[in-house]
Amino acid sequence: MVKFLARCPSFNTSGSYNKSSRDGDIRDEPQAALRGTVASLPLKGKSALITGAGRVLGVYITQELAEVGASCIAIIGRDKARIDVAQKNFSDAYPSTEYTTFAADITDEQTIVDVFKIFGAPDVLVNNAGVFPDAGPFVEQSLAEWFSGFIINILGTATVAQKFLQAKWKFNPAIVLNVSSMAAHMRFPLIRWSGYNGSKMGQVRIFENIRFEHPEVRFVNVHPGNIESDGFTPSGASEPSGGMTDGKLVGQLFAWLASGEADFLSGRFVWAEWDIEELKAKEKSILENDLLLTTVDRFSKGFLWYTLYQMTTCAVDC
Repeated sequence: MVKFLARCPSFNTSGSYNKSSRDGDIRDEPQAALRGTVASLPLKGKSALITGAGRVLGVYITQELAEVGASCIAIIGRDKARIDVAQKNFSDAYPSTEYTTFAADITDEQTIVDVFKIFGAPDVLVNNAGVFPDAGPFVEQSLAEWFSGFIINILGTATVAQKFLQAKWKFNPAIVLNVSSMAAHMRFPLIRWSGYNGSKMGQVRIFENIRFEHPEVRFVNVHPGNIESDGFTPSGASEPSGGMTDGKLVGQLFAWLASGEADFLSGRFVWAEWDIEELKAKEKSILENDLLLTTVDRFSKGFLWYTLYQMTTCAVDC
């Protein structure tokens, strides 16, 4: 049993999915609970760093972190012209926030080290930069191009996360929000997703593991919904029957995840379209049953216990 809440959209054979729910609500537009978070300015006086900030999802996230009071935000992107334009747009819209731009490749270790030397270790790190590498069925692809998804989505994200952890003072609390995808844990009835699915799963597992090494850091993996972005079109996925996800909703979710209300989600995997009030109401169940992880159930008591459980089950049922 994969340890998620018993609620996920259902897929059909065309590759699109239905935003239906067995025991809860799916939201496509900003929620009252998220608007309340924005009004409370949870990041007032704090800093943030966002990778891939010049493109669609990164723009939404940056805007909402500024909206909730972040005093300074570092924005990273490979395209200097694009990131400079983004900085101007952010400064015009949210002049009370100071912006620092870095034209950088997240896989360039020394460059990322320099970023944190210049900007310092922020209170909130958002790993948003990523790529959809698949250009066709696995057997037809250039493996170098296919593997670029692992280089950027795993190595690049890990590079930023490691250099951040090395830059911050050891005992300082911090928040790391990782833009993942439902591709990490759902079966897609689509061809040409192997590189993306595999790299996103690896990315998620990294943060589910290193949270034990850094209990002072709140790591959260996030499926941002279906945003009209550079990555959605080449994926070949159809638009969901309920429509695309509102980018403002996603940005506000990240702002909420950086607030104290979301502390119970440390190490978890959440979807932007989940109802926030319902999620908060399930806090006790999530913690007691260790939900919202990409793990196999019944391992919590140890491998030997699980092996004995399997042997007993087989003796009774086989």
